Amino acid sequence: MATARSRSRSARATDLRWRGALAVLDEMRREPGVTRAAVARRLGLSTGSATEITSRLRDLALLAETPAAPASRGRPTSVLVPHPEGPVVIAVDLRQEDWRCAVAALDGRPVVADGGPHHSRAPERVMETVARAVGRLRDRYGERVRAISVAVAATVRHGTVVQSSVLGWDAVDLAALAGDAAVPAAPTGDAADPAVPTGNAGA
Repeated sequence: MATARSRSRSARATDLRWRGALAVLDEMRREPGVTRAAVARRLGLSTGSATEITSRLRDLALLAETPAAPASRGRPTSVLVPHPEGPVVIAVDLRQEDWRCAVAALDGRPVVADGGPHHSRAPERVMETVARAVGRLRDRYGERVRAISVAVAATVRHGTVVQSSVLGWDAVDLAALAGDAAVPAAPTGDAADPAVPTGNAGA
């Protein structure tokens, strides 16, 4: 019985530790450029707990710290930023006249990496062009890519464009944008199934 209680306490302690880590990441995403001291105040963390959590996230390549601008008073602190080798998502935006590919780290801030006008709205031409751009980003970021998100003004069912009056498409499989990548592709549209994975199961 004592052993079972010990395991239960250990499990609760582990759960609390990871809840604290997730809360820190959420604050970094909510306010890019937030300092560790500010996060500790908001979450009610002691200096030691904040240091332990950020150190653990840094070891997992999820978070990094850079020196904050010097303040007139108080101890020096650091700014929480996504780890330079941390996970990223490729975000594809298919619009009426053009397309864009962006990359977002754990702070959720998309950085446009590629894009251009549609030289043809024929779905095979657009998909081929965008798939090449996605492939280049996959090559650049390697295993850091954890998902590919596709936004399109269309009715989407199970990863397929059922109808898009904007693009003039129907029956277009968006999973093709992921190629053979072992990452999930999550399409969203005007009437998309929520978070439907259309690629292979990934990390």
